[in-house]
Amino acid sequence: MPNLKHSSTNVELARKCLDLTRDIADPGASCWDPEAVGYALQELSQVLLERTGTGDRIFEPVPADEIADLAALCVELRWVDRSTQDLCVGHRCN
Repeated sequence: MPNLKHSSTNVELARKCLDLTRDIADPGASCWDPEAVGYALQELSQVLLERTGTGDRIFEPVPADEIADLAALCVELRWVDRSTQDLCVGHRCN
């Protein structure tokens, strides 16, 4: 039987992680400095990638105008955004 206190704590921690991701992404999204934009995007990407068990540093912060394949990343993020919104609507998250 799962430990309900541990499960509840994990859900709260997951929400906090999403809050922090939003808080980190928001300034980067509104900044005009390519270095700050690139740093925010790549550091978030690195941290999230490391959570999959990959500890190797794959991303080095570079200015956003030097990052390749951002169009593909936007397509994937839009898909995740729609999927998350659909899931939340289905579960009355909002």
